[in-house]
Amino acid sequence: MSYLHATDDEQDLVAFLCGKLGAKLLLSDVAVVGEARCADDPLAALPPQLPTAAVFGSQEVRTFIFWLSAVGPIKTFRDAPPASDARDRVARLLARDAASEQYADLIDLERTPVLTFNRSHWHAQNRLAPGTFSSMPAKSVLVPPEVRRLYSRAQRWLRGRAVKIDPFEHCADVKERRPRHLGPLWVWVQPHAMALVKQGVEIWPWNN
Repeated sequence: MSYLHATDDEQDLVAFLCGKLGAKLLLSDVAVVGEARCADDPLAALPPQLPTAAVFGSQEVRTFIFWLSAVGPIKTFRDAPPASDARDRVARLLARDAASEQYADLIDLERTPVLTFNRSHWHAQNRLAPGTFSSMPAKSVLVPPEVRRLYSRAQRWLRGRAVKIDPFEHCADVKERRPRHLGPLWVWVQPHAMALVKQGVEIWPWNN
């Protein structure tokens, strides 16, 4: 499921998650000796602009991770159990390669109670690509019930304030490529992003 946010919508979402749900915005995905770095003032910590299309080496913040500290502690790869299958082994090799000497202190998102928000970004000068909002990247049976409950609550909040839009109707370049069934390509446009759309900003149907 995709969501289109402007920066003001991000402020609203972070205020809801940190205020109503008690989440903590992580400033880093590294927790030295298990100590996570969290924003004292999450709203002040947010970037002032949406990111642009991904470029190798870019330092733009593309993802917000929210730790549900009341549900459980931070877990790192320092004490992670062995990878259970080939997919996990590959994922760990990639994480180890990216984190280098910080790998042991890298937060294990599959075992830490978190919610993850991948931000909308500027796909082109006048075209926004939607972001996503997700729970822990683990098998559903392994996600704590309280994390599932809070994630569902946040999803209801996001959908309750949004307009569900067919993005192909708002992007002339790909209008003819619309599939018969949109499925996950429907975009839930948040209020401030909707104002941009009404001003002529296009919606790219995909997250990349």
